[in-house]
Amino acid sequence: MNANQHIGRGWTGHGAAELQAKGLRHEGTEARSEVARRRRQAMIASLSLIHPHSSAFISGCVLLLAVAATVASAAGLDFEILDKVNWRGEASTTASTRVTETYRYDPVADTLTVSAKFDRKGFAPLPPMLALAIQQGFPIQVDPRPESPGPVCMLGPLTGVKDTDAYTWQLKGLSKYVLSRQIPAAGQASPALVNELTAQVARITQAGHLRPWLFLVNVPGSGAAERGDVYWDNPGEVLYLVAEILPLLRPEDARKLREWMRSERQTFAPESMSTMPYGDGAAREPVSPDKRLIAQWQDKTLAFRTKGPVGAWNLYGLACYYDCTGEKPTPQVMARCTDIVKAQLEHRDWATLYWQRGYTPAFNAIHGVNQLFAGYVGYIRLARLAGDSEAESLGWGLLGRTAALRFAMGKYTQFLHDTHQFNPGYGIGKKNVEFLAEPQTIQVETDAAKYAIPKDPAWWVKAHAGIWMGELVTWSWTRPIDNVRQVERLDETGVDVWEWGGVDCGGTGQKRLNDPRKGFWYKRICPHLLPFRDMTPELAEFLGDHLKPEVRAFCDRIVENQPHWYLTYAEAILSAEISFNLPCDAYGHFLARAWILKETPQTLEKYVDVPWAPTGDLYYLHKLAETIKATNRN
Repeated sequence: MNANQHIGRGWTGHGAAELQAKGLRHEGTEARSEVARRRRQAMIASLSLIHPHSSAFISGCVLLLAVAATVASAAGLDFEILDKVNWRGEASTTASTRVTETYRYDPVADTLTVSAKFDRKGFAPLPPMLALAIQQGFPIQVDPRPESPGPVCMLGPLTGVKDTDAYTWQLKGLSKYVLSRQIPAAGQASPALVNELTAQVARITQAGHLRPWLFLVNVPGSGAAERGDVYWDNPGEVLYLVAEILPLLRPEDARKLREWMRSERQTFAPESMSTMPYGDGAAREPVSPDKRLIAQWQDKTLAFRTKGPVGAWNLYGLACYYDCTGEKPTPQVMARCTDIVKAQLEHRDWATLYWQRGYTPAFNAIHGVNQLFAGYVGYIRLARLAGDSEAESLGWGLLGRTAALRFAMGKYTQFLHDTHQFNPGYGIGKKNVEFLAEPQTIQVETDAAKYAIPKDPAWWVKAHAGIWMGELVTWSWTRPIDNVRQVERLDETGVDVWEWGGVDCGGTGQKRLNDPRKGFWYKRICPHLLPFRDMTPELAEFLGDHLKPEVRAFCDRIVENQPHWYLTYAEAILSAEISFNLPCDAYGHFLARAWILKETPQTLEKYVDVPWAPTGDLYYLHKLAETIKATNRN
């Protein structure tokens, strides 16, 4: 399926007349004085949310006022409506096969309006995953008011508007996750923390470019070079993590780090490369892997990542770079960013708000959505800096869809309980060695014995008794919110959930249906916790606003299984034949406690622990920075 974009010149490169000749819409961008005046007032007011002493303030002024004198354009996307699981039930016989969505963002009202136009009149459904989000309390308003005739399935409830070919839905309040980034300046933080951060930054600027870090997790005898991950290979992520540190440094140290960022951005452009070369640069670790092993991981083991296309996730760090340096993207850079978003939109799926099977943006769905949320935030910021109103409109629309999906994912297991699709036997194999190797099916259960939570609070840990695979178990599962499993697969064919997922070492980077035993293993070669990976401050604020109880439940489950979760090189608790927990686990959990649960600075300082590598451990530096920021906020 091609990505057919109905938007204006900033997206396709065509003028209005040429677009009209092609049958595409170009919404007006002429300024109207009253709207422009109100818009300036709203944007200037929002500047007070940015700390006046941070580098974000100066560049933030440009970011917020870049398009203050124009009326927002509109952007649109065409979708094929797929139904591989009969989510429309009897309505499928008369249902539409295509729909066009048009996105318009009103900055004065801080409201995104999505207009859906179907190819025939009749029952106009909402995407079931969007309907799931609304049913679970996400603040979307639909006009005309929809109804839910049923059925319900794993993708969500059937909800829609009868006897029409169009409706609109609105979402308010997205601007706080895009426009009001606040970074506290250095204040009363512990001198030891500040000195350690300064020393770690000096190691980076003195070393120059640092090569990505290959982290192996095998125990001896289980394929010593085949399981692991590579950290800080994404050029956008590196710029983002460094940007979070910059405002806390003394002027001279900040100048050196900013120059380091400029060199990285020039040599390893986030809009041009999905990953940096694994063998180039100074080593972070004291003992470097063999060069042939590094080449194997770049050319084969993670080829789906190193040789794959650039994704929207890169754009978040690129926007952070411009924010830190006060620069603006050139028209050529902005056009490239739009090409990235356009290419990644191919094979999108309307019903799930995600992508079709075999074309998903990430191996684990919730991880992919975390990256998309940040990427679309970055895309909007870049579009505003470049004055590209059509690209900005598309960005708001994609962010609104992604926000609804991320909320639905956070509520998904509770939705399963509400709709009798929970089954205590889900994923539990009959044989010890093949735990979870049975086919996993989510469906409506009619027998209460199958969908009710067992009366014994320790039922889950007891079901795991005798199993040699490490799991995130609990002695107390009595409520729907105790089901902390995450959406690890999502596409038009269905959903899979579990507490953790893996890195597809040597694979395609896509989920695949084959022998359940093989499927069991390839998803767990390099295990890591799912919900907080690649979580940025904006996503954390969103989760704090909408999913804080779910975040707390997951964090509590981690502590129940490993009270010393924050230790560097803590022993592995997931999967099998794995030596250590992955660095991303303690880091993501730390950020959840810092940003969402608002732990005290004293507690966070304990969680910082020590670096995994002596030079360029960007997770360690970020934990130091967030502890300092928490101290300053208090």
